[in-house]
Amino acid sequence: MSLIERIRARPRLQVGERPNLDALRSSARAIEDAFPGLSKAPAVSIQQAIAKVSAALSEWQWDSVTTGMVSMACRAFLRGEVQNRGVQDFLVREMEATTIRPLLDAACEAFFDGWERGHARTRWLARLIQDKSPSLSGRWNGLFQAIPDFLDADQGTRRVAEKMHRQPDAFRWLLGCGVAAPHGGPLMRQIHLDWLSAMAPVRTRESCERVFAWIRPEGFPPIDHELAAVAIDKLLEPWHQTMPEASYRQELLDRLLNAYGDPRNARREFWPLTSDASRQVLRRWLAGQSMDALLRVITQATEATTSMWPPRHHFWKGLHERGVVSEAWVVLSPNAARIADDLYAETREETYKMAGRQTARSRKDTCLLIMRVGRYVVVEGSHDYRVHLFNASDQRAPQLYRDEYDAEAITLPADDPMARRHDPQGNWMRWVQERVLR
Repeated sequence: MSLIERIRARPRLQVGERPNLDALRSSARAIEDAFPGLSKAPAVSIQQAIAKVSAALSEWQWDSVTTGMVSMACRAFLRGEVQNRGVQDFLVREMEATTIRPLLDAACEAFFDGWERGHARTRWLARLIQDKSPSLSGRWNGLFQAIPDFLDADQGTRRVAEKMHRQPDAFRWLLGCGVAAPHGGPLMRQIHLDWLSAMAPVRTRESCERVFAWIRPEGFPPIDHELAAVAIDKLLEPWHQTMPEASYRQELLDRLLNAYGDPRNARREFWPLTSDASRQVLRRWLAGQSMDALLRVITQATEATTSMWPPRHHFWKGLHERGVVSEAWVVLSPNAARIADDLYAETREETYKMAGRQTARSRKDTCLLIMRVGRYVVVEGSHDYRVHLFNASDQRAPQLYRDEYDAEAITLPADDPMARRHDPQGNWMRWVQERVLR
């Protein structure tokens, strides 16, 4: 049974219940009986301990300095909290002479937490740990025996990353070697970057799964923010100019949406950390999803336009597959929004939640599809709504990914040359292509 399992198995205290401290008090009395006449040392702060060591060095009077104070000062030094150069030099000598395991454990933790490639302090800690390996605790000694490359202050991160590439699950391999936090600290951060950098382009389900097993390991907190963004860039890098096979594309898109939200209007603190190219890839993939979702919603929302929308859907989806439609955003009428909510409850597909609301009173049943097509912002609509083309620099052009839109407010006048009625013969499609494809 693991430690965490043992802790969870312990009986829980009830609210208001006080633990039985009789055994603890009995142990305390036994210590007092065994060591009579010893008084408790007054507690000192870390800064007080450093000050006492500093004073003792300058006056060479050590009567008031205890071993505990020197240990406190050594730990503070390892955390970079000691500024006095004389005290630093003294503590370096103390660390190089000590065999006290807790202090050496602290040195190992400081190596991971304060690692900088090629830095003098990182090199000193690496040499110290190597020299003191016989005195290290079992945990740290086992770790550095399993992966000695950690202690190479120059090339170690790249070599560890190379070893990770030979493992089917890099995260659990590191755990098995004794790394307590494979995602924590600057040393592991650099290993993460080196691992991704050395990885071949991620084009298969197997390689994609390896990345997700690393950044979102089952049963452990996931990587977030900048390091997750770099991993997402790696996943999407092969698809900047090409489109992956449909089922792989859908699987990858679903995993990213479920983990990090829709890049168009969710997790605004996270998605800007990814590259522009990655966000463009996702917007292009989501454009196709939005078109498909709108067809399903409109089909259920009204029978009057079901025969009208499939040709429009086929036309715009065709432009999307050719790479002409780079972004798309669905805007639903109140009735269609209720249908989308029902479809989400039934399928749990995030696409049904990613839509704006159409608020015009005179067009309360109209749904919109707002797209970025080349240099145009295109507004397509259900029922008798005409297709509208706005130059992207036109101030009248609606912005994508807003929560609400008024269809009447963005409707161009009847005689405007940049709006076209959907005629049964399909001439409107040729009209659109003549403008957006040139």
